[in-house]
Amino acid sequence: MVSRLYFPFFLMGIMCAGAQELDVKRCTEMMNEGTGKENTLQFYYNEETQLCIPFFYKGEGGNSNRFTTELQCLEKCSSQYRELYPEGDAVCTLDMDPGSCFARLLRYYYSKEEKVCRLFLYGGCQGNGNRFDSKEACESMCRARSGRTFGQASNPDEQTVDMGLIVGILGGVVFAVAMIATIALFVVQRKAKHTNMKKVPTTDVELR
Repeated sequence: MVSRLYFPFFLMGIMCAGAQELDVKRCTEMMNEGTGKENTLQFYYNEETQLCIPFFYKGEGGNSNRFTTELQCLEKCSSQYRELYPEGDAVCTLDMDPGSCFARLLRYYYSKEEKVCRLFLYGGCQGNGNRFDSKEACESMCRARSGRTFGQASNPDEQTVDMGLIVGILGGVVFAVAMIATIALFVVQRKAKHTNMKKVPTTDVELR
């Protein structure tokens, strides 16, 4: 009987222990780049947009709303952290998100529709956990969800690259043929012009 009474409290304790702890005071401070001559890339939490924004820290002063990585910032400040970066292969169910910054970083994501790891360009900030530095890392995490070995299916990105290579080669051949034809025509025309210039007009001379 006693154990039944304490069970709900025990369960609540487990749930609280696993819950994300947000540092509200730290995350509500305004961005402060500090002073000094350094330019170190850091992240701060913007309470209005609820995003972790990159900025350059000058090296001295500032405040505690400053994080080395975007993930650290999200974990401490955003209630969406578990949704954007779930544990384990749950990240493989997320849609691809290129982020909102302007970098062009080559990354991989798992396509749950095609059940393969595909390339995409990552903007450098925001996005979600369905983002991997290499194809191997993507396949290692999402292999179980594919229902098969990745090596059994061709990679659509590799097909795209191969097709682009074929089109590029054909285009190069056509361009080369066109250039050769143009040069040959130019040489023929030049020779013809040179021959015409050498011809001396002759007239019949009456012998007296």
